Amino acid sequence: MQQLGIQNLLSIFSLIFFIWLAFLAIQSVNWDQILQAHSNRYGKLLIVLLAIALGYLVNSAFINLLQSCQGIRLLFG
Repeated sequence: MQQLGIQNLLSIFSLIFFIWLAFLAIQSVNWDQILQAHSNRYGKLLIVLLAIALGYLVNSAFINLLQSCQGIRLLFG
C-alpha cells in the first residue's frame, strides 16, 4: 500500500516537473512572429495550454517507462 502512495507522489511530482520544463522550452519560441499583436492575452493562454499538453505527454511516456521497468524487474526477480 505504501508503494502505491509513493508511485502516486512520483506521478504528481513528475507531472509538475515536466509541465514546468515544457513551459520553459516553449518560452524560447518567438511567439510575436507567430501570433498577431492584438491576440496577446490569447497567446499567453495558448502557451500555457501547450505547456500543459506537452508536459502531460512527456509525463505519460515517463510513467509508462517506469512501469515497464518495474514489470521487467518482477519478471526476473
